[in-house]
Amino acid sequence: MKGPLLELFDCFAGRETPMMVVLSFFSTFVVLFLCFPIRAYCRGFVAKKLGDDSAERAGMLTLNPLAHIDPLGALCMCICCIGWSRYTPVNPALCRKVSQKQAVILISLTGPLSLVVLGYIMMLIGKLVIGAAPTSEALMWIFIGLASAAQISVYLAVLNILPIPGFDGYGIIQWFLPHRVTYWIETHAQIINFIFFVLLISGVLSRPLFFLSDAVMRFLNFATGFIG
Repeated sequence: MKGPLLELFDCFAGRETPMMVVLSFFSTFVVLFLCFPIRAYCRGFVAKKLGDDSAERAGMLTLNPLAHIDPLGALCMCICCIGWSRYTPVNPALCRKVSQKQAVILISLTGPLSLVVLGYIMMLIGKLVIGAAPTSEALMWIFIGLASAAQISVYLAVLNILPIPGFDGYGIIQWFLPHRVTYWIETHAQIINFIFFVLLISGVLSRPLFFLSDAVMRFLNFATGFIG
């Protein structure tokens, strides 16, 4: 998946139109300045409700994008639409209202789920926009931009649910694995992450990830089908 900086390069090379570059920047910035802060806020909010105020004490229980933007993660988003925000500190041991296992699972599920919900909301708004004036070219471009942002948000949700150390997916499955397995995974976390990103960048994982994210997008399209 190309980010806006690569789309801009293609535009200068005559392989892309300026309007598509604008749309690429628009959808990427929506994810960076809206989806990422909301995802981080939701994780911190759920943790606080369970008894952990680490995110609040770190000043990250806020929707202010500046509190969550990671420069390197933002740059990667602009290059290949795969990025990250600053880590939201959570301490499951402080979540007294549930067990530590339940706290980790609930907080981990919050990240991908919030991105999918945001994708749904953007699809909903996009269809409402284009439904207001289906012959308007300007509204059509807005719809395409929102649909593209929804697709990126859903793709990142699918990516984040993978059982890779540091991803929300690993936070969910680690409690169901034998201790010796989790110990081995965490001991070799850097190697596992390196291999994963090599496979991701090389395109080996592109087909299964796009298949899963496309399945979610089809469901969101169905779930917003009442708009027409």
